[in-house]
Amino acid sequence: MSKKEEAVYTHLEGEKLPNFRSLSGIEYKEYYDRSDWNGELPPPGEYPFVRGIHRNMYRGRLWTRRQQAGFGTPEDGNQRIKYLLDVGQTGINMDADVPTQTGLDPDYPMAQASIGLEGTSLSTYEDLKTLFEGIPLDRVSSTLIIQPPHSAVIMAQYLLMAQERGIPWDKLIGTVMNCSITQYVGGTLQSNIAWFPFDLSVKIGYDLIEYITPRIPHWNIININAYNMRGTGIDAIQEAGFSMALAADYIKGLLGRGLDIDSFAHRMAFFTAADIDLFEEVAKLRAMRRIWARMLKDKFKAKNKRSMQWRTAIQTSALPLTAQQPLNNIVRATIQTLAAVLAGTQSIHTTGYDEAYALPTEESHKLSVRTQQIIAYETKAGNSADPLGGSYLVERMTDEIEERAWAIMQLIEDKGGFIQCYKDGWVEDQINEARYKHAEAIESNDKTVVGVNKFQDEDEEIKISIFRHAGDMQEKRMEYIRNYKKNRDQDSVKRTLDTIYDLTKNKPDVNIVEPIIEAVKAKATLQEIDDAMRQAFNFEMPK
Repeated sequence: MSKKEEAVYTHLEGEKLPNFRSLSGIEYKEYYDRSDWNGELPPPGEYPFVRGIHRNMYRGRLWTRRQQAGFGTPEDGNQRIKYLLDVGQTGINMDADVPTQTGLDPDYPMAQASIGLEGTSLSTYEDLKTLFEGIPLDRVSSTLIIQPPHSAVIMAQYLLMAQERGIPWDKLIGTVMNCSITQYVGGTLQSNIAWFPFDLSVKIGYDLIEYITPRIPHWNIININAYNMRGTGIDAIQEAGFSMALAADYIKGLLGRGLDIDSFAHRMAFFTAADIDLFEEVAKLRAMRRIWARMLKDKFKAKNKRSMQWRTAIQTSALPLTAQQPLNNIVRATIQTLAAVLAGTQSIHTTGYDEAYALPTEESHKLSVRTQQIIAYETKAGNSADPLGGSYLVERMTDEIEERAWAIMQLIEDKGGFIQCYKDGWVEDQINEARYKHAEAIESNDKTVVGVNKFQDEDEEIKISIFRHAGDMQEKRMEYIRNYKKNRDQDSVKRTLDTIYDLTKNKPDVNIVEPIIEAVKAKATLQEIDDAMRQAFNFEMPK
């Protein structure tokens, strides 16, 4: 009898799960009853908002469908954004390529091999105008997925674009990610500190928040990127504890600048993951809402109800997606999307089934939007707020995740706060340990991944369309940026860059955003602005 035949007959004899633990190691009971939870729940929309931040939740308005998009040139990115809006996306997630995320122009030698591969190549003010050509900035919410210091440059470009179109800044709606630690690589240290002075990037993030807060009332000033943290391999409890501890550090930094807690807390937001353990993910998000509400009220003495309402965008986790049997990923992403809806998120990106191979094609992007639409309009999952509220299982797990997350937060605070733990390497140690455990669980079959360590297809032939870039895309971008730098007023560029250099070196307490806006007006590029600050710190990039 062949191995395949043996497997078939084994399955016919009856199957048992390898264990009954959640992905975070919480043991599921055989059943739950009143002895597990006998509490009281306030209605949705009331403190501590465990059941949702609005009383009517999706009855009042559906979550924002916000697929992350970006590749190639700004023209390419604009085309994909418009396509997604045509098929039903209701918000924009602008993703930049790795050179942009590290503050490099396309003509920089180390950037050239990565131009436009993982996101849109953005360097100049004209690039951003091209990316958003034909898109109404005061009607469509845009998320600018970029970290400091580059977030200040991209935001400066965005504000000038709005000004040029005659759109008042107080009419703009959107988010700038603006998290120095988690946006690029999710909390791993070396990659973040290799391209820009770390403490300076944190400072510029604060500068941008301080600048935005009184001027753009409907703009989210920061997104704590818990999703990227989770993608490193940590579990749901660590995702909650780490991201809340980091948010607390940012709040302390802003209070230290003299900002009132209720002037900015309601514009802080999160970007979290929805993994495949449905009940744990629902419980995690409910717990995070309650942690935030209690932290803002008790620790930071917020008075405004809006300051205590935790808001998050969700992306279905790419970590469970597999290159093997890729169509299985459609099922995984659908379950993850459902978890996000049942938990009461504000925005969802459903990850494409083909993203274990490449960027999503138009076809898979469309399917992701349709997945959300089917859940919204056909399943009735959003007809009631917090539909799993009162479930003995979900309430018990919500309490347990909250308790364990608070313990992590206290441990981090005792060590000096999240930013200090990050700089000391403690956070990366936790990530590396989690990665090892995750891999070991799959290799030992303690964690089942269908198509990988169970139910494999030995003779599998992958038949899916893979996204391809235009062959001349990178050369076009390099030619563009070279010509751009030649055809401008060099004296104006130098003058504004000199100002940024002088302020960074000699007046570090000055808010740098206005000088960056002036440099963008003068046609300075992203890397040139970043380089002026790097040089002021005598900072050398990798070669």
